[in-house]
Amino acid sequence: MGHALKLKFPSACHVGPGAVRALGEEAARLGRRALLVTGRHGLRRAGITERLTTLLQEAGVAVTTFEEVRPEPDVGTVDAARAAIRESECDLVVEAGGGSALDVGKVAAALAGEEAPTAQFHTQSIESRGLPHVAIPTTSGTGAEATPNGVLTAPGARLKQSIRGAGVLPTVAIVDPDLTLACPPGATAAAGMDALVQGIESYLSVHAIPTTDALALASVRLTSGNLLAVWRDGQDHDARAAMSEGSFLAGLALANARLGAVHGIAHPLGLCLGLPHGVVCGALMPPVLRRNRAAAGAKYEALREAMGGEPVRVLESLLDGLSLPRRLGARPKGEWERIIVDYAVRSGSSRANPVAVSESFVLAVLDEVCV
Repeated sequence: MGHALKLKFPSACHVGPGAVRALGEEAARLGRRALLVTGRHGLRRAGITERLTTLLQEAGVAVTTFEEVRPEPDVGTVDAARAAIRESECDLVVEAGGGSALDVGKVAAALAGEEAPTAQFHTQSIESRGLPHVAIPTTSGTGAEATPNGVLTAPGARLKQSIRGAGVLPTVAIVDPDLTLACPPGATAAAGMDALVQGIESYLSVHAIPTTDALALASVRLTSGNLLAVWRDGQDHDARAAMSEGSFLAGLALANARLGAVHGIAHPLGLCLGLPHGVVCGALMPPVLRRNRAAAGAKYEALREAMGGEPVRVLESLLDGLSLPRRLGARPKGEWERIIVDYAVRSGSSRANPVAVSESFVLAVLDEVCV
């Protein structure tokens, strides 16, 4: 017997080469003064900041830029973006960049009308829409342009926390592979592996329904079949297009079906080891998938068809081909081991895993992926 699921998608999605040209029309429909949220240097060096600004201005939308987002953003960055919204009297947010910039812009837009500091909203669901916002990814990885949450750190907190709700879901998603052409090989590999893992996990999730299955399996087919090609040649437009769409589809799937044990473990483990999220996810996926295989049933065979081979072996071959590690750093012990286990067992991602994620499950996976 199946189950009902309330599906959540951006109200408009523009996907494919040249999609960014829709920015002006969409922005003018939503507001008159935009805060453009980006990272500190990469988009401006690549000419993307100037291009987005021009598209907005040509549509009659005034632009204020906020280029203060660093990797692993904290709630203070969101507070600063919210202050910029108020000072510039913006009625629209455009978030462009990797997952960090998108998360900051999404949460800032959702909380634009609130007075309390961002940190106070970690345990709340933000259902009010706040300001409309347009999400424009420049990497193919997190799928944040399609998800109703933003991942942030808080002062004094060791672990990331998620601020989520309908207000965080982008009003419009613009997914243009041409904006990913400047993404360097290392970031392309790590982000792409994250996208592939997200597709696999949302497909195997206990919350999945046929609609999310279709999205997730299409994502797996696109990302597994094109990640190595785009890593080898970042100017391969067809491979970039496939990765952009695959990442977006994974975002749509996970926004509705959730993820699995890999993401339950990856967040604290990545912080402990100081490694990029996609690198950690890539190393964790083979041992977790082996443990999920029996419960996956016919879905495992569907993954085999989509990936063009035995899924665990395909993953391991991809890791080797991308020069990503199968094993990570020194195994966490003591306090960090307890933090990782406690977080992973309680995580909403882990609760969606097809096999129950117990303490022994997490410890066995850590034994396998850490030196």
